[in-house]
Amino acid sequence: MELRHLRTFVVAAETGNFTRTAERLEVSQAAVSQHVAVLESHYGQPLFDRAGRQMILTVAGHRLFDHARAVLDRLAEAEADIAGCETVVSGLLRIASSTVPAEWWLPDLLAGFRAVFPEVRESVTVSDSHAAAAAVAGGQADVGVVGELPGIDLLSARAVAEDELVLVVGRDHPLAGRRSISLRQLIQLPLIVRGAGSGSQRCVDEALQVRGVHRDELDIWMETNSADATRSAVARGLAAAFLSRAAVADDLEIGRLVRVPVREVRPRRQLYLVTATDRVIGSPLREFLSFAEAGQGRSAGG
Repeated sequence: MELRHLRTFVVAAETGNFTRTAERLEVSQAAVSQHVAVLESHYGQPLFDRAGRQMILTVAGHRLFDHARAVLDRLAEAEADIAGCETVVSGLLRIASSTVPAEWWLPDLLAGFRAVFPEVRESVTVSDSHAAAAAVAGGQADVGVVGELPGIDLLSARAVAEDELVLVVGRDHPLAGRRSISLRQLIQLPLIVRGAGSGSQRCVDEALQVRGVHRDELDIWMETNSADATRSAVARGLAAAFLSRAAVADDLEIGRLVRVPVREVRPRRQLYLVTATDRVIGSPLREFLSFAEAGQGRSAGG
């Protein structure tokens, strides 16, 4: 039995419905059922009577609810008391980020955050969305910055920015002067794509699939998760690639890269901060989340 099981039970008792409990806690309904089952196994008796969709506390459930509610209230009081004693926010903040937000969104955010909270030390690791989410779930990171919703019950996600993926070519590429190209022309282009764990690549793949184009139909010249290698190859006219508009803003401005719109295809995605639902949020992470959410509404387009 863990504290998260008690939290789930208390919310389930208050709502009387596992679906609403899952929505409030931002977990799956299966996770809610599992947490309650753990408690029922621990105490050896049912805590709820099922009456259709309504969950009614048993006698044992009522007794546990009183104790669990008191425990959670005392913990909340302790957190408020300790937080009230803090004069300086300090400590280590471990951040796991996917490649694209690490290039354009995270650096600006951390520069502003450090100016406000200079005593917090940040440690940043960069991989892909899948690996970043797994690092948070596994306890190797406090927060993840990813380009897609993680399919992990123990994680909650909050949207903080929007990213647009655009097709780019080198300045001397034959398509550099075109106002737009068709899907048929896209299929004939040698392309550089990202690996399987990339949220940005999944966003592009899904946008193309909506228009009836599968990844297997593309002419994939190279697969790499290196943004620098991709930009270098594209700039030299070796292939085209879908890249974050914000991440290549400087290249587009100086003309090193040229955007070529693909008709009827405009991949967009949200960037998310992900945290673990079963761990206490310390003051560095709490302030970081508040600081990041205060900047919501920023987009890769400007």
